[in-house]
Amino acid sequence: MANFLNHYMLKYTPLSPLHIGTGDSYEPTNYVIDDGTLYEFDTGAALAALSANDRTELLKITGGKPDTQMLKALQKFFYDRRNALKPWSVHAIPVLEGVAGLYQSRIGQSANREGGGGQVINRLEIDRTAYNPINRQPILFGSSIKGAIRTALLNHVNKGQSLSKQDADWFKIDDLDKYERRRYGREQKKVYSRLNERLFKFRAGKFELDPMRLLHVSDAAWINHENLPTAQVLITVNRKKHKVTNAHGSELLSQAEKKENLCKLLECVPPWHYRVFAGGLNIQLLNKLHAKNDDRLPHDDLRFSMKQIAKACCAFYLPILKAEMTLMRGRGFLDNEWDKNIQALLANMADKMQTGQIFLLRIGRHSGAEAVTLSGARNIKIIKGNPEYQEQTKTLWLSAEQPKQRSGLLPFGWVLVEVESKGVPANDWPELAELCYKQQAKARQWADKHNEQKAELEQIRLEALQRRKREETERILRTKRAQQEEQERLAKEHADQLRRAAMTPEQLQIDALKLMLRRKQASNLREQVGGPL
Repeated sequence: MANFLNHYMLKYTPLSPLHIGTGDSYEPTNYVIDDGTLYEFDTGAALAALSANDRTELLKITGGKPDTQMLKALQKFFYDRRNALKPWSVHAIPVLEGVAGLYQSRIGQSANREGGGGQVINRLEIDRTAYNPINRQPILFGSSIKGAIRTALLNHVNKGQSLSKQDADWFKIDDLDKYERRRYGREQKKVYSRLNERLFKFRAGKFELDPMRLLHVSDAAWINHENLPTAQVLITVNRKKHKVTNAHGSELLSQAEKKENLCKLLECVPPWHYRVFAGGLNIQLLNKLHAKNDDRLPHDDLRFSMKQIAKACCAFYLPILKAEMTLMRGRGFLDNEWDKNIQALLANMADKMQTGQIFLLRIGRHSGAEAVTLSGARNIKIIKGNPEYQEQTKTLWLSAEQPKQRSGLLPFGWVLVEVESKGVPANDWPELAELCYKQQAKARQWADKHNEQKAELEQIRLEALQRRKREETERILRTKRAQQEEQERLAKEHADQLRRAAMTPEQLQIDALKLMLRRKQASNLREQVGGPL
């Protein structure tokens, strides 16, 4: 196997909040937020926590018209019963202070009004980061990691060349003006797709020539066994990269910053978890399997080694990180402690980067268009009245604790990757481990508090189960008693019918008279005692 495959184990340490989307989300009907914690519960199982009156009310709500009012009523219903639902949670993670405040202010409320006066509901979905559905621990998709590596390798091959100089012949466009229109128009995605093919020397339908097929990256699993939260919920905010003012000197804010309802709640892997993910990377070796210069194989100069991959990633992502930090620092956005820690880490990891032992990646949502496009060939679409294409974006999406926060912010998606080869574990990195440990103080406090609550919540859950069991036993007994009484009544009625069927007409008259006398006596007795017997 060693002759045909080089195997590496990669260890990942998130340096900033990290979110890899899946389209899955927490819905306000299967979670509540209370005391700085999001509690996710299974809606079906949680019915055990509700009283009979609660279940009746829930059926009444869901039986109505499925409109805005129903959604608001459902949100409020579950929130008002959060204490009863918390013991039934299947997952709990911390939320930042501003998230809890935003949730409480929005729950069961309308966000704003549409142009026609209609309500826009605060749906309160929280996008989930990728996770293992069995243990609910986060994962990093191999496809996300490989995509980030591909971008860095493409940038390495491109060497900063612009599209117009390199691709006019490739796209067979004689008219440069026509090419520019195509470049900035609807065909831009196709242009970048073809650029990918040109740089890696393959074409659609000839993917066996794509050098990335020799690179196999597995999903990275959560391997940290510390009793710390695996994720947290934060707020995403949008801020302009450069200060823009109006004629009166007042700063102009981005649309997302002016409208607080445009900020979103997002589940992220928190930063500074030491070597928290691990996954494999295999590089297929072809020289032992095929003849040299086989035209069915990727070109020799595009068969990248692990060291080349690591250096290409550092060469591409490190300048982006430094430029973003400089920009955020200049605007006063950057969290000072994070800034200090990253600078210390970069100084400490310089030697490891040179030898290819470590490298940087940027993955997941809000990584920024600069991290997914090539230096010299960037044409990023700027959305406004008339869309335009530029080399840099105008705004940043950042991690915040409060919707209006303008300092102490963090970027998204930065990950430090360490390389272990041939089964040899990476050496301990005390400086990084110590740095991560110091940043986990709040996480440890939350974990300690949550562990104390777990026993209490479990006791409440057991008591609720016992109460439901008693209620169910009593219901069954009542049902049996009612059935027995009904059977006795029917038997007595049947016996009475048989008895009366055997009577003569005179006996029937006498029997009816006796019945009337008994009823009269019972009525007189009730009058004497002043109420029913």
